[in-house]
Amino acid sequence: MKRIATITAAILVFSTGCAKSNPPDGNTIYNPDPNHLWNRLNVTLFERTAQDGKKYGLNELDILYWYRTTNLLTGASHQQALSVLDEFINTHGEKLIQDPLKKALLQRDLWAFFDWVGGPTPYGRAQFPKARRELETRLAVVIRRLELTTNEIASLPDNYELAEKDHLPDLPRELFRQNSDWISIGINGSEPAASAHVRGFGGRSVFLVLFRDANGRQAGLDYIKQLNAFKRMFICSTNGDSQPGFELNPNLPQFPTNSQWALVRRMCVIDTDGRIQPTHVVESIQIRTYLNLRSIFNVPRDGNPPQHFDEFRMTRDSQADLVSIAQDARDFTSNNSFFSMGIDPFEYDSQAQTNNDSTKYQSIVLKSCFECHSGAGIDSVNTYTRFLSDEPSFVTTSIADLSPEREAEVTVEWKQQQFNWGLLQGLWHQSN
Repeated sequence: MKRIATITAAILVFSTGCAKSNPPDGNTIYNPDPNHLWNRLNVTLFERTAQDGKKYGLNELDILYWYRTTNLLTGASHQQALSVLDEFINTHGEKLIQDPLKKALLQRDLWAFFDWVGGPTPYGRAQFPKARRELETRLAVVIRRLELTTNEIASLPDNYELAEKDHLPDLPRELFRQNSDWISIGINGSEPAASAHVRGFGGRSVFLVLFRDANGRQAGLDYIKQLNAFKRMFICSTNGDSQPGFELNPNLPQFPTNSQWALVRRMCVIDTDGRIQPTHVVESIQIRTYLNLRSIFNVPRDGNPPQHFDEFRMTRDSQADLVSIAQDARDFTSNNSFFSMGIDPFEYDSQAQTNNDSTKYQSIVLKSCFECHSGAGIDSVNTYTRFLSDEPSFVTTSIADLSPEREAEVTVEWKQQQFNWGLLQGLWHQSN
């Protein structure tokens, strides 16, 4: 419980978007004209103004909404949202832009917004029910109007492949090449390999877990077999006066130093039949390189941390290019950030303080992985330990070399069981 409390506090400042406020042309993502309907829709729904007057949100990877956010649910902001959505619907704004990538990006953000509006959240749908219904019905129409055909989905860019060809510095190579050193890790069962991430981001993205043994592919496959053959994953433990419990076996087989684990997030879209379709568009790549097999909190005398973190993210302009996140880049938390407690930094304590420095609500992006992945070696791999899993168990985890396609299937199955997906489907079939 102490570890969970520490994680909960840390993820209050977990990051999901870009660390910088929007540049002057941040409202020209969809068209050079800032007054273009798509740009105005983007501004109205997703631009957030901090108490110091700085504006954020238009170039973020994820929309800046939290469980406790009231923006667009009350007052003038709600009426402005209804107005621009009505304009989009009544003028068939979806016809103004035919580029499949831009359609996919707008649909993606509106889908995330619908899930936020539709809940359920820890505060339930009982709060602002009329405002939620007004937004839900309109969002369902617009999302359906932005449906993508099979050909449009196939035409979406493979931005990882493009980044490889452009030799983006430090980008891991051959992540998806068959029989490369990178092994696609899945769980033998029905649960996604990165269930906490799938849950945290609402099942609108496929999360792939990949492992690269420092000694090559065959060594990695042998290591997986060794792990699966180790039957006592957990042992009984007592800590002082506490009740007996379980802990990870300290004798678990370990992978060698300089091995890497990667988490790849791929975008999903909704097609013309209202079905969820995974794409090859990579939203983010996170890499953990193990310089030694100590805990994150056990830094050696040389001062070098046990793990080195790298991250790459999709930009909102161009062809969804992947860019490297600087080691000192700072960011806001998002509604999707696991245990954010729903705190909205744009509304938090706004009556008491009117001149807050918005940067104090940002945290260093690459430190956000520490708390959830702080263990030594395999102990830090939550796909194996089941820490924060939907299906926690003291049974030894069975992992395997499973295809990305299989991971996409279990992710879509998970999403289809969620309330907000059923709500969207019901409104989808009522819309035109």
